Amino acid sequence: MTSDATENAIRALAHRVYDRDHSDPDDRDSTTDFAFEFVTWLRANHWDHRPPAAPTTHPTLGAALRGAELARHILAKTSKGDTDGR
Repeated sequence: MTSDATENAIRALAHRVYDRDHSDPDDRDSTTDFAFEFVTWLRANHWDHRPPAAPTTHPTLGAALRGAELARHILAKTSKGDTDGR
């Protein structure tokens, strides 16, 4: 399953590749120039693809606590005034 932005990018690239493949070889830009122009087009059209972020763990807890245990630990620290960044 892809997002609308991904679908639009795929269609745009397929269209550009088709046009490039059917143009006179002497009139074609280099493949690097072609790729650069397409990436520039994506950015100009607000393409902002980021791969899914890796799950993060609390730096002091690691992966030891889960679910209710984790919530109780965080609440206990917060009630003592021991919050991150404060």
